[in-house]
Amino acid sequence: FITRLDRYIWEQVCITMHEWDKEGYSLFPVSVNMSRATIYHEKLLDTLLHLTRKYDLKPSRLHLELTESAYTENPDQIIAAVKCIRDAGFIVEMDDFGSGYSSLNMLNQMKFDVLKLDMKFIQNETAKPSDKGILRFIITLARWLNLSVVAEGVETHVQLERLQELGCDYVQGYFFSKPVIFEDFEDL
Repeated sequence: FITRLDRYIWEQVCITMHEWDKEGYSLFPVSVNMSRATIYHEKLLDTLLHLTRKYDLKPSRLHLELTESAYTENPDQIIAAVKCIRDAGFIVEMDDFGSGYSSLNMLNQMKFDVLKLDMKFIQNETAKPSDKGILRFIITLARWLNLSVVAEGVETHVQLERLQELGCDYVQGYFFSKPVIFEDFEDL
């Protein structure tokens, strides 16, 4: 069921981006989740390419989020699947980094494009003095690996300032907006 749900969500996102393109909105990427079960599907790449071609989108506009825990189940298969997806032009994001099984080995072996730092990790780290946490190290490591960094769960101006000071590329969270329905997002 989860693989069918993933495909449904991906298609709805592609339909929406295609409509936005026709309306003349700025071209921006949208991130979608990819369940652990879906990454093992043998026709995953075919499905993704079919959708982006059908809706006349560059693969790089559909960002695929994978949780770090997916790596722990079958690392070799995940590494191979992510390589194929990236080689086809899709952007792969490691979601929820710092939430559980974060591994330097995973960062070294699995090639992805964006490191999304977990909300709880961000909240814990930004509550510490800037010279006492490991957030600076992780952002520096991400730079060294040529990864963009997204901080999830930013709720305060203090957190935003700390992340800016550390050179975080993107932030998301309630500080900017709570989740909104589709129509409200278009208005924004």
